[in-house]
Amino acid sequence: MIDDRRSVHLVHGPGNDGMLLCLQLVKTSLLSGSNVLWIGDLPAASAKSVLGFLNVDFLSRLFVGSTEAIESDSTALSTADLVILWPWCTNHGRAGKSEISRLRRILDSTNGRVVAASLGNQDASGRGGITARSRSKLEEMGLETWFLSRKDTGFRRILKSSDLEVELELRDGEFSVVSTS
Repeated sequence: MIDDRRSVHLVHGPGNDGMLLCLQLVKTSLLSGSNVLWIGDLPAASAKSVLGFLNVDFLSRLFVGSTEAIESDSTALSTADLVILWPWCTNHGRAGKSEISRLRRILDSTNGRVVAASLGNQDASGRGGITARSRSKLEEMGLETWFLSRKDTGFRRILKSSDLEVELELRDGEFSVVSTS
């Protein structure tokens, strides 16, 4: 779904679709033998719904920590193949300088891929849709911006970057790709 080599800024609307997509990325990484670091809030119910069937061998490679507990020289950060920041910044207003600096330190301290998730802002221009917090700064730091939104009131979602659009369908608690354009 999301290019698995590049670090991304996942911008999502309200609800748990963004978390579900991130947990699906975690599951795929764990099943492939990768180490995963989740930084931020990880509700047990959400994690259980996606990761609950994994055995202890897979789950032993998942590390969860708070943004305050993760130091840029931590072993978990330097050995992670995938780092999820949920969320990378507050869900209102502009991202603060300290949040941007923390994300920069994390990007500099890991050899793995980073997925920095945030709740999008409503576009004030009246064109509809959502905008990304600090998009230009994050893209300068090497993150590709992806927007996750509802296609309609059903089970379809759109995952869109600057050059790719993926239509997803939610089935049995997981996203599957319907089409790519």
